[in-house]
Amino acid sequence: MKTLSQLFFCGAIFAGLSLATAQESEEVFEYDATEVNYLTGEGVNVGGFIYPTLYVIGTGGWLENGANATDLANTDHDPQNDIGIQQLELSLDLNFNDVVTGLVTGTGTQGADEWEARLEEAYLHYHVNDNIKIGGGQFFNTIGWQNKRHLHSWDYVNQNISNTRFLNEGELITQGGEIIINVPNEDMVITIGGGGVVTHAHEHEEEEHGEEEEGEHVEADGANFDDYVVSADVKYSFPGDDSLTLNAGLAFGENGFNDTTYVYSLGAQKIWNGHDHGGGTEFAEGAFMVRTEWIGRDVNGLAEHEEHEEEEEEGEDHEEEAPTVVNIFDHGLSTSLHYGLSNVSTLSFRHDWAKGTELFETSDIHRFSPALTTHLGANNRIKARVQYDYIQSDALQTEHAAWLQFTWQWGGDVGCHECDH
Repeated sequence: MKTLSQLFFCGAIFAGLSLATAQESEEVFEYDATEVNYLTGEGVNVGGFIYPTLYVIGTGGWLENGANATDLANTDHDPQNDIGIQQLELSLDLNFNDVVTGLVTGTGTQGADEWEARLEEAYLHYHVNDNIKIGGGQFFNTIGWQNKRHLHSWDYVNQNISNTRFLNEGELITQGGEIIINVPNEDMVITIGGGGVVTHAHEHEEEEHGEEEEGEHVEADGANFDDYVVSADVKYSFPGDDSLTLNAGLAFGENGFNDTTYVYSLGAQKIWNGHDHGGGTEFAEGAFMVRTEWIGRDVNGLAEHEEHEEEEEEGEDHEEEAPTVVNIFDHGLSTSLHYGLSNVSTLSFRHDWAKGTELFETSDIHRFSPALTTHLGANNRIKARVQYDYIQSDALQTEHAAWLQFTWQWGGDVGCHECDH
């Protein structure tokens, strides 16, 4: 009850902020790159082709007694502490005469015990013409709705469960090349890419059990793409109604079981009462959006068992344990509803579900997440969000959590707060 009362209190504050901001936000803020403001970073550039942006994301949570943020984190970018800096993100947008463009993004994440710095993206695109661009480097794979988005542009405090389960813990990063095709006379984008995979090593503590559990279990990380990945993604908006977009994706590559993992994604997004400011339909005041995505994964291979050093009696034969055959199909669904209270404030609701797998020791899980997000300040450079999570799973039973998140942006363009960045 304490968590709920704190949530309602935060919601009341946010409602007041949203109404106050709505009075001042009758028009969408338009960014003027010709003006330079070093305090906010507007218009700041280096050499006329490097445009820096810094995001500072701080998050605090109210959790049930005995719980901590690490228990609820499904990925390294989810909150790792009850209160702290969830992430620092520095991006350098590159633009060489609109022919060669690119992005370099580095992050600093405050983990439960220490800070971790990493390079997320560093790539260049060559624009062959208005419809085709090719590029290479290190980049977020474009499969689905969510994987391409950086933490600052998430709609919620934490990553979708289906992404964390089936797409390399919610962050499928490719080191290679890609081609992006805008099909002429069609509102359709095709992206084909492939290369090596950036993997994240995790240390797993061994739990002590009084008795050995029955059944075979293998490390779930082995199902992830481990060596290479090839992918294709298609986003298609219907003629005459570009507010309805369908998405389909396929990725396959070598996994940690020395075989192949296949990932499939199917999604749809529909916006009602959207506004077109010249860059396509945007989600703003009075708009309603539904976005849903199904992700399925087919995993094949042989899981070798770790050897354990044990004292054996002299003369006793030791039989090697045969590898476990892995042949699993698991899947999940994430559905999100959004309503624009104003051009800068959004009320959202998400339902996550993922199927559990006994072999990987993962359980069925449901998560319900209402959230209220608003932008503050004259130039909307502070984003505030309050979110509540209700989680049901065999592993956690029932869990409640409430989050309060603030994002401060220096530099870059502040555009539609529900658009992909």
